[in-house]
Amino acid sequence: MLDNDVWDAAAQVRTANRWHSAAATWTSALTEAFLDSANLRQSDLVVDVAAGSGDPALSIAERLRSGSVFAMDRSRPSLLLAKQQSDTMGLGSKLRLVQADVHQLPFSNSSVDRITCRFGIMFFADIDTAFTEMLRVLKPRGRVALLAWGRFEQPFFESTVGVVLRMIPGARMPEPASAMFKFSNCGSIEDALSRNRFRNIEERHITLPRIWAGSSVDFWQYFQEISTLFQPLMRAIPVNMRPKVDEAVGIAVARFQKGNTITVPTQVLLATAEC
Repeated sequence: MLDNDVWDAAAQVRTANRWHSAAATWTSALTEAFLDSANLRQSDLVVDVAAGSGDPALSIAERLRSGSVFAMDRSRPSLLLAKQQSDTMGLGSKLRLVQADVHQLPFSNSSVDRITCRFGIMFFADIDTAFTEMLRVLKPRGRVALLAWGRFEQPFFESTVGVVLRMIPGARMPEPASAMFKFSNCGSIEDALSRNRFRNIEERHITLPRIWAGSSVDFWQYFQEISTLFQPLMRAIPVNMRPKVDEAVGIAVARFQKGNTITVPTQVLLATAEC
């Protein structure tokens, strides 16, 4: 797994006031589809693994009436940002913070109704240990919902990172960033869940819209700030090439722009299973 500093930096960007309004709808479609797949019940005890700064744990808490969600992450600074947002939203005890590692979950056997993980499983050091732990703490018929990136060859990445890779001689994908696409092949998460004794497994590859309410210039700036795994690539752009790269990204993104809204089709895979 990557150092906490990488995720802390991204969490700071996500919660920054300057991006709050423009980015409000950026992950909404992905979050809605993801949480719908979790089949949450009002009284559920949920653990959101790799919760970062609280998205989607905050949305989960809003859906629960008498239940609660543990936002679990290895990073204390990220969890503190989640706490600030929770306090602002008035969620009270419905959101609890846990600093822990997915390979050793701090929960009793058969004590959890749902486990969710959005864009985190690709970075687990040992996926089998993580799934074994999830299976251990889930109640009978408990459910896990997982969201991961699809292939790199899709409009979202080809219009941003892909532009840099094509324009800068010798540019390469940073190795940590390559891990994002670890489960992009059909059946890869299903296989991992199956060999760890999960049942009723469903893996779906779907395309959902990511909606940016703002200009293409701000979109590209936000992408560069939040995509910490790609920053070594961004720093490799020569100063004299920077304006040309920015222009090329703007042209690539423009095909998804209508008025002040950019809607980019995004390919992800959604997996659910029961214990």
